[in-house]
Amino acid sequence: MDLEIKNIDNKYHSLLELTQSVESVINKTYTKSYWVKAEIAKLNFYPKSGHCYPDLVEKQNGKVVAQMRAIIWAGSFKDMSLKFTNVTNEKIGDGMTVLLRCSVKFSPIYGLSLQIHDIEPSFTLGELAKEKQKSIARLKDEGKFYKNKQLLPPLLIQRLAIISVETSKGYQDFIKVIDNNEWGYKFFHMLFPALLQGDGAVKSITSQLTSINKIIHHFDAVLIIRGGGGDIGLSIFDNYNLASSVADFPIPVITGIGHSTNFTVSEQVSFVNKITPTEVGYYLIHKFHKLSVRIQDVENILLEKSNGILSHNREILKQLSTKLKATTERLVYQNNLILKDINYKFINAIQKSINKQNHLLNNILLLITNQTNKLFIENNHTVMTLTEKIRLLHPENILKRGYSITVYEGKVVKDAKFLNDGDILETTFTKGKTISIVNK
Repeated sequence: MDLEIKNIDNKYHSLLELTQSVESVINKTYTKSYWVKAEIAKLNFYPKSGHCYPDLVEKQNGKVVAQMRAIIWAGSFKDMSLKFTNVTNEKIGDGMTVLLRCSVKFSPIYGLSLQIHDIEPSFTLGELAKEKQKSIARLKDEGKFYKNKQLLPPLLIQRLAIISVETSKGYQDFIKVIDNNEWGYKFFHMLFPALLQGDGAVKSITSQLTSINKIIHHFDAVLIIRGGGGDIGLSIFDNYNLASSVADFPIPVITGIGHSTNFTVSEQVSFVNKITPTEVGYYLIHKFHKLSVRIQDVENILLEKSNGILSHNREILKQLSTKLKATTERLVYQNNLILKDINYKFINAIQKSINKQNHLLNNILLLITNQTNKLFIENNHTVMTLTEKIRLLHPENILKRGYSITVYEGKVVKDAKFLNDGDILETTFTKGKTISIVNK
């Protein structure tokens, strides 16, 4: 065991010796600077010192396959930033693919890194152009490039879903234009806040497009608006996924992202593209005003036509009224004559009918009178005969012939067998009455 430790003691190297050896190899091997293509994952700029410590990566199919630390000293970074901005109109930032002139450095303390001496802005623009052309070619192959442009918009684009940043000047300018237009046209607008630059912008905008699509029946169009910027800052709008979402959207997408040249893919596939948000506002107001003028023109035409029709119809009615009056008067006169003739004939017919009925009634009355007199005579004789019979049958006349009437307790006695001894009877004669008691 001691022997093994003694052998190890004779073989090991200190960390400093090893790192100095690596440093020596690298310094001997990498004796000049190299142009390196890489993506700035994170810039890591320190304003106080002015130095930059970018994290550089290379990706394949979205996966990081290489990564290295870099250094840009303050003086170099100032010159490089100015150069880059003058060409691209953008500041060096995260997510950019750049071509850098670097030298390989190794420090025993800080390890392996790249010291960046220069940058080629045109390369970055070229890389963006390649990606842009790839997106355009793919959209055309898939038949999506003109899809949104071919939509039939509503006559009035009034309900707006806006994808923008609430605090951006472009958005504020747009709102002022549409809300304070001189004709007082009213627009409904709803903001869907999203990032419009940087790594998260594509996901943020497509996510808001998805949200709008869920309530799409509330809107006539989608607006994507932002302030100005250089090619790199707008490169997210060349992204295939974003451009595809715009092209596929079921209602018109109108863009105004503040760029006058080299239109992005999203702008090219949109229904309408305007350079600035304010121009988008004027475009919508113009569409509104154009429809309003058309409606006003139609209203004037309808009013003119209506007045012409009314005037023509008034003349026709006036003529008809005159003819109707003359015809009515003639018909009234003719009908009066007819009515008078009918009335005369009717009166004569009634008179004849009345005379005929009077004659018939007179005959009937005469017949009734004769029959009545005959019946009266016959019945009078009968009545007289009956009266005589009644008179002869009157009790007084019967008593005068020698008959009498006997009653018991107010009842006429017709059968003696109903009487008992001692019953008191009253007998009425022609003259006077007697009271008697039954003996037997």
